[in-house]
Amino acid sequence: MCHPNRSANMPAPGDYQAKEADGLKYREYRSADTGTDRRVAIITDIFGCNEFYQSFATYLAQRGWHALLIDLFSDLGELPEVTREAAFERRHKLRDGKICDSLQAFVKNRKVDAVIGFCLGGNYIFELANRNVDARLVAFYPFPAGLPNQDELTPAFEYLDQLERHVTVLAGGQDDSAGRDNMVRLAEEALAVPALEVHLYQKSGHGFLAQLDSNDETQRRNAEDALAVCLKAIEG
Repeated sequence: MCHPNRSANMPAPGDYQAKEADGLKYREYRSADTGTDRRVAIITDIFGCNEFYQSFATYLAQRGWHALLIDLFSDLGELPEVTREAAFERRHKLRDGKICDSLQAFVKNRKVDAVIGFCLGGNYIFELANRNVDARLVAFYPFPAGLPNQDELTPAFEYLDQLERHVTVLAGGQDDSAGRDNMVRLAEEALAVPALEVHLYQKSGHGFLAQLDSNDETQRRNAEDALAVCLKAIEG
């Protein structure tokens, strides 16, 4: 699982409004700063809008953003059990191409300034970059070699060298889910692609942002640095 629990260093999930637009359901966490209308969309991993993401959206709202937490799984029901196997079984009911069509329209019509995607959501970030969607894009631990789906996206490795839209990637060198070799290749390709910015944390694995309150100093510092990089990227 990417993020099983809320980090102790993140706020408790705040209040939100459930909304729907452009074929997507989402939860809007509004900034208390009424003088701003900066909008950031958040795309979760295969486990959906759990407390980690609710907390993360609340954190961004407290920093002056209107945080739009995309709920891809609400129409597919709750997981019968919180396991990787059950989550993937539900995930395969999604249509990735159709979702990215909706995300592209959502970013344009909702005037979204930045999009952050995690795991599966990171793959959608690559696709938005490939479509040159006008937003600041951040991907945590994506799968650049692609993921199987009934409406499959082109694997990012097939078009990374052609990217024009800047995308920031936060990846772990010990990511056994996306593949350690794939992470090395991703970092190497970034050296020759100006639009691709990859931060590879050698001693971290998949889902390492969950280590914000880890007792392991290296893991915690990696998570803290990745969060700082993410915030800087969405600020522009």
